[in-house]
Amino acid sequence: MTKPRMWNKVGSPTLLAEKYNKKLVLQKFRNPHTGEEEEYSLFGQKDCSVILPVTDSNEVIAVEQYKQGCNRIILELPAGTTERDDETVAATAKRELLEETGFRVTSMIDLGPPQFIATRNSWTRVFMFLGLGCKRTDAPVQDTSEVILMRRIPLDDWIRRCLKELVEPSAIVATFRSLHHLGYSIKRR
Repeated sequence: MTKPRMWNKVGSPTLLAEKYNKKLVLQKFRNPHTGEEEEYSLFGQKDCSVILPVTDSNEVIAVEQYKQGCNRIILELPAGTTERDDETVAATAKRELLEETGFRVTSMIDLGPPQFIATRNSWTRVFMFLGLGCKRTDAPVQDTSEVILMRRIPLDDWIRRCLKELVEPSAIVATFRSLHHLGYSIKRR
């Protein structure tokens, strides 16, 4: 049985497009099993963070906004990319929560290792956090290209939505990873 092996990059990537700090590149790789060079389209950006913000009354602070990639209005969690090289992913999560909703966290839990957004095609990683004791302290300050509606959703309803209707993967993974911190247990049927 042949085991998978690492592929080596061949040369530098060719930049095809770049806008809003996102890049689309072509990169050649050498297939270690065949020796052939193969070219792949890759996309990415700086690392990003997503936060599941929960109030003391067990409401999730979610956001609704239009997303160009899927051409839909999506219900999701506050999220965004690091803006400066010295900004941590935890600071990014707190900043995005404040900018998009006007809420701040009392405490925050790191939900484990980052996830790649698309393992075949992207180098971008998403870091996930649970924000507890969230309180509204400010007015939202959204980017000029964003129109965001903040929604308060009871936690149990949010979990049901994750199982049946939400389409944003990082929101679903962040919620699943938060369950034991929120007192939920998963039982076998």
